Amino acid sequence: MGTAVAMVLFGLVIGVASYVLVSRQAASAQHELLQARVTDVVEQAHESGPGGDLDLASSQLPNTVLIQVADTAGRVFASSAGVAPNVTICPDPLPTKQEVGSAIVDVGHGPEDVIREATPIPNTNAVVCAVLSEEPVQRAQTAVIIALVIVLPLVVAGVCIAVWLAVGRALRSVDDLRSQAERLAETDDRLLRVEETGDEVELLGTTLNHLLESLHHKSRSTRQFVADAGHELRTPLATLRIALEFGQDSEESELRASVRDALTDLDRLERLIQDLLSLARSDAMETTHHFERISLDSVVRDSVESYQRTRQSTELELALDPVEVEGDGAALRSMVTNLLTNAMRHAQSRVTVSLRTVDGRAELSVDDDGVGLSDGDEARVFDRFVRLGDARERDSGGSGLGLAIVASVASAHGGFVSASPGPGGHFRVVLPCISA
Repeated sequence: MGTAVAMVLFGLVIGVASYVLVSRQAASAQHELLQARVTDVVEQAHESGPGGDLDLASSQLPNTVLIQVADTAGRVFASSAGVAPNVTICPDPLPTKQEVGSAIVDVGHGPEDVIREATPIPNTNAVVCAVLSEEPVQRAQTAVIIALVIVLPLVVAGVCIAVWLAVGRALRSVDDLRSQAERLAETDDRLLRVEETGDEVELLGTTLNHLLESLHHKSRSTRQFVADAGHELRTPLATLRIALEFGQDSEESELRASVRDALTDLDRLERLIQDLLSLARSDAMETTHHFERISLDSVVRDSVESYQRTRQSTELELALDPVEVEGDGAALRSMVTNLLTNAMRHAQSRVTVSLRTVDGRAELSVDDDGVGLSDGDEARVFDRFVRLGDARERDSGGSGLGLAIVASVASAHGGFVSASPGPGGHFRVVLPCISA
């Protein structure tokens, strides 16, 4: 309905514009013909006088200019053959200067609409009067009106039918996608079947499938994360329960040992919960409106100095350039701490930390002289609850979330983390930095 109304309005605008344009063009052509003929007769009368021999033969053609030459006393010197005797086509009174306009004149066979021009002959009291029928203009206007009356409804009907067919086809495709969405849980891959139509509906279906794939992946990751977290929490809780139950009926020395075991498991639970909270915060970091200007080299230096006080047996080498980034201070400190913790856990005697600016980005590298990663583990090491090699030992390994936290924080800050295979551990974090 809206399309039909719009087309009618558009057609009316085009029709009115066409009517005006055709009318002006036709009237202009009539005026030019009239003026050319009057100019010719005025020149003849000026040379030979109003009563001289004037050539009016061309005015006898059909729908041509009818001319009279008369003076102010009403005497007619010459008249076209198409004008009836005793008929005056000049205006009354005769003008003293050129006058052009529409009029109703009877040239001998009834009144009709004409364009009339009256032009005085120089140095005389005579005037050349000419009339030209407006019938050609009226015929052109009638043709435009007929075209509007006949063509416009046909065009509107054709457009409405085309729109109805196109919209109906598109809506059928959309309705098919809706029906598939209602039965999505019944499909094996839980994706929509999109027809290759090459139109926007196909693009919509493809986009929805990409969204569904992303949601399925996030859902699987979440379920796996919950399962892994439950498994990781269940083990220390079971050990803690055994220690406490054993301590109920034990001797004092055994009770102290049981309490020490319980405290160890509590420490492990605390670290695991802290890592889970850090990972959840970095995953939930949706916007950067709370980011502030952070001196990344200061964050790295503070973390390294903290480790130097507690792990004096491991040599820590620093090479830090001044680098500033936009970010969350607590999250960035957690990222650096987890990188150092991983390196210190696997290093034999030395850890090297460097920070520099490369191509307008901050590049933080943490390397150790440990065994390093095997080929193929460079990406998997950042998965959650993943332990590789000797880190699988529960008593010495971490929670399996440290490097996942590093990857999550880097991604939240618009950067990324990568690892290289051994020998030695090699981890690199790249973040956007603030230009100097």
